[in-house]
Amino acid sequence: MLESKIEIDNDICIIHLDGSISLKNAIQLKELIINQANNGYVNIILDFGDNVYIDSSGIGAIFNSQKYVNEKNGTLKIKNISHEIMTILKIANLDKHLNIIP
Repeated sequence: MLESKIEIDNDICIIHLDGSISLKNAIQLKELIINQANNGYVNIILDFGDNVYIDSSGIGAIFNSQKYVNEKNGTLKIKNISHEIMTILKIANLDKHLNIIP
C-alpha cells in the first residue's frame, strides 16, 4: 500500500511517500505526478522518507513521469532515498538518469 501527502511550497510540489511502490500502484503514483504537472506544478520533489519500498514497475513509473514533467519544462527530483534503493539504482546505472537530491 502506498500513502502520499502533497505539500505545496511556493511553486514546488512535494509529494511525501510512505509504503510500497509496486506493480499494484505504480500507475497511481504516475497519475499523481502527472496530475500535479497538469495543475501547473511542474517542479516536483518525491520525498521517499524512511519507509518506501520500490520495485521495477515503480522505477518505470518514475522514469515515465520524469519524461512527462520534463516535457512540461519542469523537474522531477527525488530525495531521502534509502541506502538499499540507492545501491540498486547504482548497480543498474539508473542513478545517473534520475535527479536525486540529498
